[in-house]
Amino acid sequence: MNSKLSSIEAHIGQQLKKRREELNLTQHDLASSLKITPQQLSKYEIGTNQITAKRFYHLCKVLNVSPNFFFEGLEEMAISFPDQSIWLSCHTLQGQKIQIELSDVQATVSDIKILSEH
Repeated sequence: MNSKLSSIEAHIGQQLKKRREELNLTQHDLASSLKITPQQLSKYEIGTNQITAKRFYHLCKVLNVSPNFFFEGLEEMAISFPDQSIWLSCHTLQGQKIQIELSDVQATVSDIKILSEH
C-alpha cells in the first residue's frame, strides 16, 4: 500500500473513531451493528485495513453521516489516471477547497463556473 493511500485510510479511520465517540458508542457496540468483530473495527479505525464499498455504505447509514464526512479535513490527495481521463463529480466537492494540478493533458474544458473565492 503506498503512503498516500495509507494516509487516506488513516484519515478515514480517525473520522470513523471520532463519529463513534460522538455517538457514545463503544467499539463493541458499533462492531455488533456492522456484524464485524471489535478487532476488525479497530483495524479500520487505525487505518490498517481498507473498508469495502459495501461496508462503507453501511457505516454511513449506521453513523448517520454522508460519505463526505469521512473525507473532511483531508488536505490533498493526488490521483493519477493512466489514460489521462479525469471525471470529477462537482456535487461531492461542494464546499471543499481543492487544488488540481494537470500536466501533459490535452482536453476541451467547458461549463466551469467559479462561484466564489475564499
